[in-house]
Amino acid sequence: MSEETLGQSAESPREGLATQLKQLEAFVARTEQSGEELPPEALEMISRLREIVTALDGLAATLGHPDATPPGEPS
Repeated sequence: MSEETLGQSAESPREGLATQLKQLEAFVARTEQSGEELPPEALEMISRLREIVTALDGLAATLGHPDATPPGEPS
């Protein structure tokens, strides 16, 4: 598998996870606005998902993917 193929295959799952993260963050915002509490496990899950997306960004950057978001920057 070439680096280009690896970069392309890594982008798709990353984008899916980033989309899920954005949806979860929107859900949290709506839930907090309505005055409801979220279980601590939900907040922990979102934190871990952020770490995964950041790690995938770092991996893509080290592989030289041109569309990679540098770690620590919003996607």
